[in-house]
Amino acid sequence: MAANDLAVLIAVFAARTLVPVTVLRWPFWGGLASILADATDTMIQDALGSDVLSRGANYHVFDKLFDTYYLSWEAFVAWRWLDPLAKWTALVLYGLRLSAAVLFELTGIRGLFFYLGPNVFENFYLWVAGMRTIDVAYQIGRPRNLVLILLIVGPPKVLQEYVMHYLDSQTWHFVKRNILLWR
Repeated sequence: MAANDLAVLIAVFAARTLVPVTVLRWPFWGGLASILADATDTMIQDALGSDVLSRGANYHVFDKLFDTYYLSWEAFVAWRWLDPLAKWTALVLYGLRLSAAVLFELTGIRGLFFYLGPNVFENFYLWVAGMRTIDVAYQIGRPRNLVLILLIVGPPKVLQEYVMHYLDSQTWHFVKRNILLWR
């Protein structure tokens, strides 16, 4: 194994296991850092001129495990929220995502992430955690507010799931090629 391949594996493993724990201290900022850590695998690999992650036939399994790991930390934080509307919405969205991940691993049907469990939980969590960073007493209040929040945070994740699981393109590579026009 080349030195840069080993460096990629160490950096990705460290980022994906250590960063998510920060949500316990900084729920919003730790959540953003977890997303960044999730995105770093392909970026680190590209920067170091490696393809070690692409070569691993089972990397998607590890990626989903790392995703579930950091989302589970966020779900734990959400479980402690006192606002029942925020708490139970977050836990249901997390449950849908977890179900989609498990069923995908059992069936290989990529569309499950689009239909059953687009990761709306992640954006919803960030919305509530961000609002709680601004005002610790933040509560969603009424179901009407919840619907509005879901209409704001849901579509970007549904679009991302479409890119990843229908167009079968990594989000970073899709953005790099089609938005940044970086070849």
